[in-house]
Amino acid sequence: MADPLFAERRNQPRLEHRELAVTIRVKGRLARLKGTVLDFNRHGLAVFLDQPLTKHLQVFLNLQAASHDLRELIGVVHNCTAFAQGYRCGIQFRTDSGLQLDPDQTRERLQLLEAEFAALPEQTAV
Repeated sequence: MADPLFAERRNQPRLEHRELAVTIRVKGRLARLKGTVLDFNRHGLAVFLDQPLTKHLQVFLNLQAASHDLRELIGVVHNCTAFAQGYRCGIQFRTDSGLQLDPDQTRERLQLLEAEFAALPEQTAV
């Protein structure tokens, strides 16, 4: 029997997509972090960074792909795990946040980006 602590809790699979660029700004700071996106869906992403982010920390994200440019997405850090080469952080988008500009349009744009990645043959769900 699988350990319930490590059971999959996502209701939407994450899609690998290394061509999605992300920059992250922590609320209250001007500096931006650049990371490598490990996986993505309309609800969140996993990113690999060279420094840790604290759980429950609110962040602002910019996502860029060939055909999409999403700015100032609101997110919250759900986990951050240390590895020898850096930190893997899971971030959930908070499109319902009062700070999110045009929440309906933001949700729609995230869904379009997810659908585009899902349609690509080389993408795999993780």
